[in-house]
Amino acid sequence: MANKKITTYTWQEPAQKPYALYIHGFGSSAKSGTKSSFGRYLDAYEWLSPEVTHDPYESLDILNEWAAAFQPALIAGTSMGGLLTLFVNCPDAIKVAVNPALEIEKSLRKMGYGKHPYTQPRENGETEFIIDEPMIHKFITFRQDKVMIKGKRNIALFSTDDELIGHEGSKKNAAFLQQLEWEILWSDKFGHRCNEQAVKEIVKTLKQGV
Repeated sequence: MANKKITTYTWQEPAQKPYALYIHGFGSSAKSGTKSSFGRYLDAYEWLSPEVTHDPYESLDILNEWAAAFQPALIAGTSMGGLLTLFVNCPDAIKVAVNPALEIEKSLRKMGYGKHPYTQPRENGETEFIIDEPMIHKFITFRQDKVMIKGKRNIALFSTDDELIGHEGSKKNAAFLQQLEWEILWSDKFGHRCNEQAVKEIVKTLKQGV
């Protein structure tokens, strides 16, 4: 995958605003409504949403290509997207990870092996995906193979009521990122999925500056 040219973005006229990337979660798509929420409350940015896959290596190639093409000033991701945010090669961007699924294999096994429907329409028309052990193993080796790259500011927002990762799992993830000097935020206003209240928490923190 390292030498494969992805080229999944569409060229467009340069934006009048700095670009921002939203990275959707597992089972979702580039049409995730969360990007719209970020766009409403953080309208100082031109928001883009790459569509990633369930192959973390391929997804990181896609994201790095978008980052190189658009030089985003902000990168935000939820769940699996939060995990991928940690690895995107964009050290000059602000990075925001919402409920990052650092040990995503636990969440995938909790979801269950077999076929699952996508929660949002995919650009390639696929309507379902399969969770199996090879997929899970790929995420495990991905974390071992790749190096996390910090941004110029790094913020992680965790829910106190994450029904997928669980509170103990969230505390473990928060402690890990805190050791890496990420800013850690907690909120009781959402569950695992990022909603408008979570976005408002992020906006408030960003406005406080470094």
